[in-house]
Amino acid sequence: IGGYSWARPLGWGLFGLLTGTAAAFKSGAQIWKGAVGGLGGGIVGGLLLEFARANLSDPLLGKAAGLILMGAAVGGCIALIVYTLSKAWFEVRNGKLKGTEFILDKFLKSNGPSAIIGSSSLKADIAIPDPDISPQHAMLQGGGEYLNLKDMSMSGTYVNNRRVEQTRLSNQQVVRMGNTELVYHEKR
Repeated sequence: IGGYSWARPLGWGLFGLLTGTAAAFKSGAQIWKGAVGGLGGGIVGGLLLEFARANLSDPLLGKAAGLILMGAAVGGCIALIVYTLSKAWFEVRNGKLKGTEFILDKFLKSNGPSAIIGSSSLKADIAIPDPDISPQHAMLQGGGEYLNLKDMSMSGTYVNNRRVEQTRLSNQQVVRMGNTELVYHEKR
C-alpha cells in the first residue's frame, strides 16, 4: 500500500497510536485513551500533512508545515479524548493554579492507588503551591464509582465549608485546603 495518498495517513495514525500509548503509559493515565486519541490525531494529522505537502510549492516547507500540523493534531486529539472521557476531576478555583484541572480517573478503582494532595511536589501526587497546605494534606481513595477524601493535616480539610475527617465526594462539592478551593466534578 506504500505510495498511495490514503495509506500515508493510516501510517501516521499508527505513529499517533504509539505516541499516545507511550504518553499515557508515562503519565500513568488510562492507556486506551491515549491510544485512541493518538490514532485519531495521527490520521487527521496525516491528512493535514499530505494536504500541506501537496499544496505548498516548496516541498520542504510543505513537509515542515505538515509535521507541525500533525503534531498539533495528535496532541489535540489525545487531550480531547482524555478530557471528554474523564469520569472524575478537580478544578482549582483560586490561587496560583486557578483553572487547572486534575484528572482523577486512575484513583477511582477500589483496589487501585490512592492519591496524596499536598504542597510538596516530592511527597504529593497532586501538588498545590499554597503555604497553608501541609506537604501531605489529604488522601483520595477510590471506591470503584466514587472517591473518598481523608484529611491528614493539622489545619483541616473542608468540604462545602464543613470540616471533615473523611467523606465520600459528590459532584460539585467544594474542597478547601489552606487558601485553595477545588471543585470536584464527576460524570456518570
